[in-house]
Amino acid sequence: MTKKLPHFPDEDTPVQWICPPIAGRNILNHVFKYALKPRLQSDGTWIINAKNNWRCFSKSHWLYTSADEAQNVLRANMQKHLQCSPILSEQRCVAIAPSFKNTWRLWQIVHQETTLAEYLAKALCEKQLEKLALEIFRCATRFADALLQSTRYPPLLNLSLENLGLDAEVQLVYLGSVDEEASLTISESMLIDTIKEAFAVPIAQALPKLDVAVIKELEKIDGFDQQYIVEILSQLFRELRKTL
Repeated sequence: MTKKLPHFPDEDTPVQWICPPIAGRNILNHVFKYALKPRLQSDGTWIINAKNNWRCFSKSHWLYTSADEAQNVLRANMQKHLQCSPILSEQRCVAIAPSFKNTWRLWQIVHQETTLAEYLAKALCEKQLEKLALEIFRCATRFADALLQSTRYPPLLNLSLENLGLDAEVQLVYLGSVDEEASLTISESMLIDTIKEAFAVPIAQALPKLDVAVIKELEKIDGFDQQYIVEILSQLFRELRKTL
């Protein structure tokens, strides 16, 4: 795995290396406004967090040894995006950049929104217990909705509180890379365990500062078809409070 800084698409990148061409070109023009600093993660993924809320991904194996291969991968990658489009932001594109020694690197670029992780952290700081409980419930229902929707898509999304966010229209969107391996089957027990696992650490960290009455506020919520989420959260709060 090379640590040499990768090349990124620039103003001269031909439109045939960008999908979708026009919208993608506009996105790249926004990204170019500031200096880009690629950072290599432990899993081999290059990440660029641009100052104007754009994030760029390029995994270690997204490097190709011929232009034809890179072009085929670009089309295949955009097809993956189309298959998952209901949960993807429109402010997203895929592009190819010529790299070192006649190689080509694929990048995914997506506009960053407020994530569910950030939404949850803010909710847990709410002073009014009734509102705190309601906002945690809303966050959990959005997370559950995303998990349940995932059965409609190919197994390409890493659904987590950090990779899901709310756009300007308060619509749930996926913010991570589209090239993951995930299970298509979400059983009831798996759904419950996934929600509890995602919410356990943030709640545990906030719990020492929270009034125990928050559990009663949670139990007052009428969740209708999502009443099971009220039960999951109430149980989680009780279990974690026992560890204090």
